[in-house]
Amino acid sequence: MDEHSVRYFMLNNLSIESGIRQVSKNLEIDLGPSHQDHKDIETSFYPQFSLRIRSEAERMAKNYTIFYSLENSIRELISDVMKKHGNDWWNVAGIVPKPVMDNAKSNRKKERATGVTPRSSEMLDYTNFGELGQIIMSNWDDFADIFTDVKAVERIINNLNTLRAAIAHCTPLAEDEELRLHLSLRDWFRQQA
Repeated sequence: MDEHSVRYFMLNNLSIESGIRQVSKNLEIDLGPSHQDHKDIETSFYPQFSLRIRSEAERMAKNYTIFYSLENSIRELISDVMKKHGNDWWNVAGIVPKPVMDNAKSNRKKERATGVTPRSSEMLDYTNFGELGQIIMSNWDDFADIFTDVKAVERIINNLNTLRAAIAHCTPLAEDEELRLHLSLRDWFRQQA
C-alpha cells in the first residue's frame, strides 16, 4: 500500500465512524462509552482506589446490573397492570397501601429539597423495592393471572429485598449470596404463569 492508499483508508474509516456515531445519536442507540473516555477515567481516578476495591466493584457491577434490570422491570409490570384502573391509578383510593404512598411522597419531597434533577414524574419511581411487593400483594387480584402463587411471590421478593440492601449499599455479596441472587431471579421468572 502506498501512502495515498493508507491515508484514504484512514479517512474512510473516520468517515464511517463519524456516520455510525451520528446514526447512534439520532436513533438514541447507546454504543457505549468511547475507548478514550473509558481510558481517561481509568488513568485519572481508578488508580486512587485499592486493587481490592476495584476488583470487588467489577464483580458487584454485574449484581447491580441484574438488580437494576429486575427492579425496573417490576416497576414497568406494576405500572402496566395497574393502568387498568386508569392512568392516575396511583391516586385511586385503596390501590396503593397508605404507608407506601406516604413513603413515596416523603422520598420525592426529600429529593426536591436537594435541588437535584427529579428522578421521575411517576410516584411509583419513588418507592423502595420491598414496597413494590406490597403493591403487588395488596392488588393480588390484578396480578393473579401473571403469577402462580402469592406466598411464593412474597417469599421471593423478601429474599431479593434482603440481597438488594447489600448491593445498593456497596457491600460485596458473599459467593453464596450471589448464587442466592441468581436463584431468586430464576424463581421470580418461574412464578410468572
